[in-house]
Amino acid sequence: MMKTKVTIISIIILSIPSCVFAQADYNTINDTRDGEKYEVVRIHHQVWFKENLRYNSDDSKCYDNKKKNCDNGRLYGVDNLDSICPKGWRVPNLEDWRILKNWFQQDSIYALLDTLNWKAPIHHTNQSGLSLKGDGYQFSHKEFIGKQKATSIWLNQINKYDEYYHAHIYGGEGIIFEKSNYHTNEVLHAHPIENLEDRRFSIRCICENPEENKLK
Repeated sequence: MMKTKVTIISIIILSIPSCVFAQADYNTINDTRDGEKYEVVRIHHQVWFKENLRYNSDDSKCYDNKKKNCDNGRLYGVDNLDSICPKGWRVPNLEDWRILKNWFQQDSIYALLDTLNWKAPIHHTNQSGLSLKGDGYQFSHKEFIGKQKATSIWLNQINKYDEYYHAHIYGGEGIIFEKSNYHTNEVLHAHPIENLEDRRFSIRCICENPEENKLK
């Protein structure tokens, strides 16, 4: 009898880490580090957290150092940016932010803002579903500012001067800078790291590879 030689070929598939969703409809994800669940929203080809990150890192704080404010998300220092989001998610960069705003053109900021959790949600549409709230931020060692009037979001990117980017977002009628009389609802800028020692901002994670999850 003739023996048949069987060759077994092992195929190793290397997969790129992708977002892990808790439900089949992809509306929520589960952070396996602490069991926290987050609503997520797809905006064209991007997928964002619909809530501020609440993961308790050693360097994070609650607004006014009050535990009840952690329900709206924690505030994080600059050292948290590279690894604070759950596996498959990351802190957005400048290009992510630019793409997000460009979907909504002239309404680029108000389309991102929740219509309820602000002192004066004038012009807010939340067309994006991102639902940014006026959660304020930590300005200095003992000073927290902006509750119900502003929010500040980290962007994980530095410029050629090693300054770290973030977006200060103002609800309602925005803000007017007295010296220049400049009126805006967003200040996108960067600070040198020595000026960020006591400043802490919110984090909205973005999915690294949304198409890997066959999102609808």
